[in-house]
Amino acid sequence: MKYIQISAQTIFLFIMPLIGNAETTCLDKVKTLELKRNHAVSIGGMWGYFEKNFSLKKNPAEAIQLDSRINKIFFLLSHLCKTRNGIPLTPLAIYISKNLSNKGEDKFKDELLLLGKTPQQIKEWFDFCYYSENRASRTLIRSEISKAMVRSSALVMRYVQLAEAIPHRNSLKEYFQKMKNLTIDVDHLLSNQPYLSQALEETSHFLYWDDLSEGDVG
Repeated sequence: MKYIQISAQTIFLFIMPLIGNAETTCLDKVKTLELKRNHAVSIGGMWGYFEKNFSLKKNPAEAIQLDSRINKIFFLLSHLCKTRNGIPLTPLAIYISKNLSNKGEDKFKDELLLLGKTPQQIKEWFDFCYYSENRASRTLIRSEISKAMVRSSALVMRYVQLAEAIPHRNSLKEYFQKMKNLTIDVDHLLSNQPYLSQALEETSHFLYWDDLSEGDVG
């Protein structure tokens, strides 16, 4: 009953109209949800709980995977909040875009080859730049972001409930099954919730500086 009440309160929070600074309010809602699983984090998540109490080998690994998926939910929700009015170009994307505009593909490619980039790496950079430019002005609907939060909050609260529970030896099998079921449900959410799957696809394109030093870039 307590879990149902908490879940209802959390869902009510996310379906409230967004007011004030939309991005800040959106991120505050994500933070509120994140705080609700702080207890689980403070004890090391599920794998830490299993490791400390049961010295199990297989199940902590599965719990680490679930921890990772829950963290991914927060990462994707934050991405949606921060990019409602478009995805800002990263420093790398700006660097590539500027050089492509000023020098053209062929000349810039030759320069990158001299700097040690492979043809495949250069292609990935150019593709990343063009993708970033295309997504820079894409917009999201606030109510749809809220729907993603509502769906996510239900699974996060299940995670918190599992992490806070103290299973008895004779109920471990049922406990582990709940953990596996939650992992499956999170995977399903990330694959099928429209905005979360979109965020997953968008963030999969992110590239970062690697072996080029500041002195190399122009």
